[in-house]
Amino acid sequence: MTSLELTRHPTDDPDLAVLDVVGELDLTNAFDFEEQLDDLTAGRSKLVLDLNRVYFIDSAGLHVLFRLARRLGRSRFGIVLEPSASIARTLAVASVPDVATLRGSVEDTLAALEA
Repeated sequence: MTSLELTRHPTDDPDLAVLDVVGELDLTNAFDFEEQLDDLTAGRSKLVLDLNRVYFIDSAGLHVLFRLARRLGRSRFGIVLEPSASIARTLAVASVPDVATLRGSVEDTLAALEA
């Protein structure tokens, strides 16, 4: 199993979960990742994932992102990803920016979700 860590940031908004994701997101941990997301976001309607420190993602990881996007919708699901991040090109090719709000910082992502 590859390494993946999730850390939740405290927020003033009880409907919002902001999570840092670090490591590799692939077939070996995608199911556990999705379960952890469900636990960490229980009762919240908005989610922001900071994926800047994810250095590998495969189709299993992409499927998790697409399921989140389908469940939450673009207006409630944000991804923080700088253009130079390791997985930025992969997410672009897979059209993730078409289904999630994608910005380079947590602040910009939150502002885009609120707009």
